[in-house]
Amino acid sequence: MQQVVISGQVFKLPENWQEVEHKHLTELLKNLYVLPESGSTYHTILRIVLGYDQKQWKKLMQHFFGAKRSEEQKNQSTEALTQVLNMVSWLWTSELNTAPFKKFKVNGQYWHLFEEGFRSMTFGELSDAYIHAQAFIKQLVEGEERLNMLVASVCRPERKGNYKNDPNWNGDDREPYNQHIAIQRAKFLNGAFMEEKILVMVYFMGSVKEFFSFFDLFDSDESAPPVPEEFPGQSMIKNQHLLSQKQVFGAMKATKSANVHDVFLFLEEHNKDVKAEIARNKTNQN
Repeated sequence: MQQVVISGQVFKLPENWQEVEHKHLTELLKNLYVLPESGSTYHTILRIVLGYDQKQWKKLMQHFFGAKRSEEQKNQSTEALTQVLNMVSWLWTSELNTAPFKKFKVNGQYWHLFEEGFRSMTFGELSDAYIHAQAFIKQLVEGEERLNMLVASVCRPERKGNYKNDPNWNGDDREPYNQHIAIQRAKFLNGAFMEEKILVMVYFMGSVKEFFSFFDLFDSDESAPPVPEEFPGQSMIKNQHLLSQKQVFGAMKATKSANVHDVFLFLEEHNKDVKAEIARNKTNQN
């Protein structure tokens, strides 16, 4: 946390997403990513990060910009708030990897968001969700269809029964991922839940970039494969076929059900082996 003094009072400002209180995340992200940029949203963002409620903020703004204040004093107040806004500029530049909420209700049923760090996500789910996210961003299908598919893929109802005592439980509270069910559920999101959908996409893409950075798989940009893909997720699909052919985790179904951390650890080691083999061949040729 960094400290700032406003009107003689010391406040602590978060320096990363982990330091933002969870209870403020949804409102903060709404103003950052959902609402159009304006003086109002900037003020709301400052109010949230400084820990003021609306009544307290109104009182503070009256103190800073009230009728009794001179133009010089108002300019000084504007400069002070601009300085504070600059201190939290990371809000616009750093990726979100903290869950903005735990669940939201769709068609009378709660859908739960995926765990931070993809702790219990399967390779198949990550691959499909990544493809949907890229397709939406590039608008390969005009509109929000692929955004709906992304959200329906990574947000799902809780498992039924006493699943936490099941010896085969993989740690995921959500029901197992099924792309065909996701297609049907995505229809419930059409034309609705835009705030939640944007927050899920921002959280997912931030989590993807952070997750990819942990593994030595990409030679240049850590947030995406270094070679332009012919279609979104091409490298993911290729790796699914590679792993299933080699029976590393089993056939295709087992490969898709494998935990993403296990898959990427194997791919990282495989990538190192390939690089080492190439280096040896070059040495031998010389």
